[in-house]
Amino acid sequence: MRRIGLVVNGVLLFSVVFATNDVRGGSYATVDVPGGTSTSVAGLNNLGVSVGTYAVGATSHAFIRLADGAISGFDVAGSMSTYGNGINDGGVVVGYYDTGLGFQAYERGVDGTITTFFVPGAASTYGSAVNDLGQIAGTYSLSGVFDFHGFIRGVDGTFSTFDVPGASWTYAQGINDQGQVSGFYFDGLAFHGYVRAADGSFTTFDVPQSMSTFGGGTNNDGQAVGYSVVSFFTSSGFVTIATGFVRDPDGAVTSFVIPGSSSTYISDINDYGHLVGSYTVNGVTHGFITPIPEPGGCLMLSFGALGVLAATRRRR
Repeated sequence: MRRIGLVVNGVLLFSVVFATNDVRGGSYATVDVPGGTSTSVAGLNNLGVSVGTYAVGATSHAFIRLADGAISGFDVAGSMSTYGNGINDGGVVVGYYDTGLGFQAYERGVDGTITTFFVPGAASTYGSAVNDLGQIAGTYSLSGVFDFHGFIRGVDGTFSTFDVPGASWTYAQGINDQGQVSGFYFDGLAFHGYVRAADGSFTTFDVPQSMSTFGGGTNNDGQAVGYSVVSFFTSSGFVTIATGFVRDPDGAVTSFVIPGSSSTYISDINDYGHLVGSYTVNGVTHGFITPIPEPGGCLMLSFGALGVLAATRRRR
């Protein structure tokens, strides 16, 4: 998962979501970087090229995966860890890296040249997505923790910052060619998804009956993706299950789960409706990439999740 996700993990444990909307599943390819202990895919362009992060022990590295499955890793020089988040059709990649004192954003050109940048005055800057115009969306923090705001970096390098009205924290996760930004925000009680139009107006949303919704990327058709969570207490402690979703511009939400996983997180969607993200099985995180999902049944989520939990309890 993205590093800033670690900030909200503690809050996820207290969220409760009852999945009643349609659930879909379809063919998918698992993405595991050779030698990595975990892999997550964060961004996808229309050519089928994706970007993400893999871990080797406590150190994270960024990678690019071509449409034929070939994977190449990279790091920002001198960084302690590097995270890959977004990619446009021109092959430009954005993300962020750990300096040891905070986090800074970077832009990686097609030739592999990396340029770092930060929001003026920010203690940490996280690059999340880049559109085909070269605009970059992301999140910054003035204090370094528990102080998050969205930003858009123009092609001229200037920044415009924003917050969802009434939000304590705002996270920007995706940007399309129309300048729409997608992400999620925290209002002091729960997390909610949003889409910010190019004119600065906001549409906020929640997965039906959920208490926390985490918006991710968006495509040029205005579809937004992300995940919601369900948490409950067992004799072994809190158990959290994440369910991915695709939200259409009309507000219709379709859930998506990787069969057999305990959690599914959708990070991005391209203009063909192909999805990328990560899923967990037995505590191990794997990346995935999938074409347009096929209709399934709502029972897939219920029985799949319960089966994983039952198996876990039996092993214990």
